[in-house]
Amino acid sequence: MLTEIKVRKAIRGDKQAFLDLIEPQKEKLYKIAYTYVKNEQDALDIIQETICKAYVSLDNLKNPKYFNTWLVKILINISITTLNRNKKIIYLEEKEVECDNSSISKCDDRLDLLTELDKLDSKYRDVIILKYYEDFTIKEIAEILNIPIGTARTNLYRGLEALRKSMKEREI
Repeated sequence: MLTEIKVRKAIRGDKQAFLDLIEPQKEKLYKIAYTYVKNEQDALDIIQETICKAYVSLDNLKNPKYFNTWLVKILINISITTLNRNKKIIYLEEKEVECDNSSISKCDDRLDLLTELDKLDSKYRDVIILKYYEDFTIKEIAEILNIPIGTARTNLYRGLEALRKSMKEREI
């Protein structure tokens, strides 16, 4: 309810209301962007572009109660565009993962999972990221990706099955 009031104020031109809407979303937006691009600077650029685009097109928002979903949808679209634009760029810098001896296998498992997740078709990867990394419901995922709920559910199960299959193949 409070969000809807702030959205209406922001649509009428209240800059502070817009900032109040964006501030609590920054960390979530960063996590989603970073999950896509796996690069801190690109993730920050995506967030900046998302906020600018949202501010400019705020009057196109049809229902104020869906502001957060609308914002995530913009972020995902910009993330995908950035990925497509940067496909030919290869990062030579390796990032070290800090692990103590007791958690080395957990780190390896996490890296394996992220590697396999990257190999999935984007329609499956998007649903899995939104569901398990950002805790969106199937209904919210369907709205963000602009697909029917049944399709979102199907993509989730097929993506998880493909992930399980590829993880089992790596163990053999």
